[in-house]
Amino acid sequence: MSNSDFDYDVVDPNASEQTVPVYPVAQWHNGQQALKALGGVQFSGGVVLPEKYLSDGSSFPGWTKERMTFRSGKEENALTAHKISIAPIRTRFRWFARQGSETAYYPRNAFVMGANMRGHLQVLAAVQGASEPVVITFKGKASQAFESLLKDFGAKVVQAANRQAPKGKALPRYAFWMPIAPGPHTKAGGAGHESVVTLPTLGLAADITPEYLRSLYIGRDSLIRFQEWHQEAGAWVDAWEKSGMEHGEIATDHDEEPDGGQAQKPNVL
Repeated sequence: MSNSDFDYDVVDPNASEQTVPVYPVAQWHNGQQALKALGGVQFSGGVVLPEKYLSDGSSFPGWTKERMTFRSGKEENALTAHKISIAPIRTRFRWFARQGSETAYYPRNAFVMGANMRGHLQVLAAVQGASEPVVITFKGKASQAFESLLKDFGAKVVQAANRQAPKGKALPRYAFWMPIAPGPHTKAGGAGHESVVTLPTLGLAADITPEYLRSLYIGRDSLIRFQEWHQEAGAWVDAWEKSGMEHGEIATDHDEEPDGGQAQKPNVL
C-alpha cells in the first residue's frame, strides 16, 4: 500500500474531528497539619503526580517519590513537589455539582448562583526540568487562588517584560517560569464544614528588575516548543466547553476540601 492509494491531496484538516491530546494529570494537594511528623507534601501541600500517569523514561528533576494517602483513604505511588516552576501554556475551567452518585459539569459561562457549583481548573503546564507537558488540577478554593495568581503573574512579569516589545510580538504567559508553592495551613469552608487547606502562592522576588525577568525567561528553544504544545492543545481546551454528567467520583478528586455547601463565586480571567 502506498500514499497514492488515498486522496490525501483533497483532505481539509479543518473538516476533520480533532483528537483530544492525553497528558499526565497531577493535582494540587492540601497538606494536613496532623501529618507534621511525616513531613513531605502530605504535611506541607504541593503538587502530586501519580506514577500511573508517567510514561517510561519520564524525568522530573527535584521531585520526590512518595506513597501518598489521600483524604478519601486511597493510596497511590506518586511523584511530589513542594515548590515548582511552571510555564502555564493553556487552561480550561468548568463548574461541577454533585447530584447523588453522579457529578454534573457546566462550562464557565453556565454558573448558577445557589446551585452549589464549585470550580474545577486544569492548567496545561511545562514543568521546569521535565520533557513533556503536565496537567495540574485545582479545585474549589485552590482553583480560585490559582486564577488570581495567573492575573498577578501576568501583571508583574509578562506585562513588565512586554513593555518594550515590538508591535504584535508580545511574549505569551508561557514564555516565563512561574514559581509556585503552598501557603500556610488555613481554614476554608462554612461553619460545621471547615477544612484546612494550603493554597498555592506565587514565589516572585519583591523587586521585579530587568535582570530578574531575564532569569524567568524560558529561552528561545523552549519558546518554540511550548508554542507547539499550545497549538496542539486546542481540542483539549474545547472538550470542557459543554455540560454533561459523569457517574462516580471526579478524576483525581482524592483531596477535595468541602465548601460548606456554598456556591463558589466565579472568577473572570
